[in-house]
Amino acid sequence: MSTSDIDRIRQSWSLAMANPTQTSTLFYSNLFRIDETAKPLFVGDLALQGRKLMETLGFIVDHLEEPETLLPAAEDLAKAHVSYGVTQDQYAGVGQALILTLQQLLGVNFTPEDEQAWGRVYTSLADHMISVAYD
Repeated sequence: MSTSDIDRIRQSWSLAMANPTQTSTLFYSNLFRIDETAKPLFVGDLALQGRKLMETLGFIVDHLEEPETLLPAAEDLAKAHVSYGVTQDQYAGVGQALILTLQQLLGVNFTPEDEQAWGRVYTSLADHMISVAYD
């Protein structure tokens, strides 16, 4: 991944982190609209899950330049998601919900170039996670 993509992701993420509760709430609202099959997977406290989501995304953003740290953590997360009942097809909806959430929260501060950077990084990481968990 390019330095430009990393810079774009970190800048837009810092804006989204200004209100992590709003970001996670909007994300889950978008996810459940995009993929109705995802909602039954969340049986516990959604606010707690939202905090975990924000921590996980923050970890990813912080370690984009450290694949030796990021990839093993992503692999563990992917395997855990299988045990929760997540299917590989659901990864697409998560990516769509993430991009839509950033668009809604950041408006004009989320440029087409930012969207492309997030898309490239998400797709790359999701593809890796899917290959580890389902292949």
